[in-house]
Amino acid sequence: MKLLAVVMYATFAFCNYSSASADHNVSKKHSRPNVHDTSECWFDGQRLDHFTYTKRDERWRQRYLLHQDYWTRGGPIFFYVGNEANVEVYANYTGFMWESAKDFGALLVFAEHRYYGKSQPFGKDSLGKDPSFLSIEQALADYAALIYHLKEKLKAEGSPVIAFGGSYGGMLAAWLRAKYPNAVQGSIAASAPVRAFASRLNPSFNPSAFWEVVTYDASPAAGAAPACIQNTWTFFQSVMASREDAAWRAMVSDAFGTCRPLQGSAEVEDLAYWVQGAFDSFAMGNYPYPSSYMGGALPAWPMRAACERLASPRLSSYQLLQAMAEVAGLLYNSSGNVGCYNVTSLVGPAGPGATWEFQWCAQRAAQELPYFPATGRSDMFWYQGEYDEKRIQADCRKRFGISGDADWSVISLGGMDFSAASNIVFSNGEYDPWKIGGVREDISRTIIALEIKEGAHHLDLMWAEEDDPHSVRDAREIERQHIRRWLKEAFASLPQSRNAEVENA
Repeated sequence: MKLLAVVMYATFAFCNYSSASADHNVSKKHSRPNVHDTSECWFDGQRLDHFTYTKRDERWRQRYLLHQDYWTRGGPIFFYVGNEANVEVYANYTGFMWESAKDFGALLVFAEHRYYGKSQPFGKDSLGKDPSFLSIEQALADYAALIYHLKEKLKAEGSPVIAFGGSYGGMLAAWLRAKYPNAVQGSIAASAPVRAFASRLNPSFNPSAFWEVVTYDASPAAGAAPACIQNTWTFFQSVMASREDAAWRAMVSDAFGTCRPLQGSAEVEDLAYWVQGAFDSFAMGNYPYPSSYMGGALPAWPMRAACERLASPRLSSYQLLQAMAEVAGLLYNSSGNVGCYNVTSLVGPAGPGATWEFQWCAQRAAQELPYFPATGRSDMFWYQGEYDEKRIQADCRKRFGISGDADWSVISLGGMDFSAASNIVFSNGEYDPWKIGGVREDISRTIIALEIKEGAHHLDLMWAEEDDPHSVRDAREIERQHIRRWLKEAFASLPQSRNAEVENA
């Protein structure tokens, strides 16, 4: 197959200094820096395959965003390890990097993951043309190669690199430090579920625990209405128990405003998963201020806001359906402009996110719905069976023609303990369900775990806000202390030390 761009050996950067592409609803006049304050750049010499040597040395164009205003030559490089979205998203939302870069005099780099955004090795629909080069290992090698390329082109060979990432990006940041310690001096791995592999080599991992955390977020202990969990559980039990009843399906369709009446029990189950997905987003996006990071324009403390609709302990069956429709609308109709819900187009194999679904199928890289089963006993959902590897393999073969292997991911990515690594800070939020796969205990003096009370999905990487709990302010300061130490160690090894500047940052 012919590559979009095949470049032999020549490596050079091209940057568009006017803008970094799409608006993403961020104003150029915004008081905070954002994607419009970066330059869109390209690494034209990125290898297609870092691990196989053939006569055809195929290369492709990887995109990254650059911000140099804070940097002086020789200063540090702060490198965002891009994950499963357009890189603009991370440039806009990762405020901790911007704020810290200003303090440390750092160059900011936001790198885009292969097969996402504009970083398409085979042009449009690279996944459909050839997905075989989409893997965690190839992406990590991309980032290491890009770092070396940047250092050479910027004459910054002595500049230490600090990696940052959240969620899958946090996983990548941790693995980048573990696998390529020559490329990065240390990593901030926020909400990084590096242990979330359901493998026989990781027998202690319980996928169902994800939904226990979501349920905790809907409890009074997390600030939610007392009746919320019971009402939610009752909704799911009644919907699933009566899904064969045509009159019940008609009532559910009416209450939720589906674009057409739900047909058969499978479509009722689709709706149940769709509502479950809303609670998933409320938990991960349970930030103390309004945010659009999870897709919809969610209010502050969205789980609490959802539970306000479910606060009454005396709801009739239809009132409960209506209340749950309002809950779903917080996410799926945050604009208020959605006239009806086409539920079946939003779930299952026909839904969005095919590139990430392929990664899940290939390497089991953290995909909760519909594969992490709820129990209906220790959570507020319904019994969804056991974690079923055979079912997952069958689904993946049907969709992509592959079965995948979680065991190899555990082996290839260094196992579960990280004891042989150094200079990584793992952070986990109290409200974040992905903490079930995170590193939650200090492993050594240099592998640190932070638990952020009232924290949601990588809250510590977001912009500092007045409504932030003290816990996340403290976590950011601890992370900066570790960055300061890592830079001091790196500069101490250079002929002319910059330690005094680092101490004052």
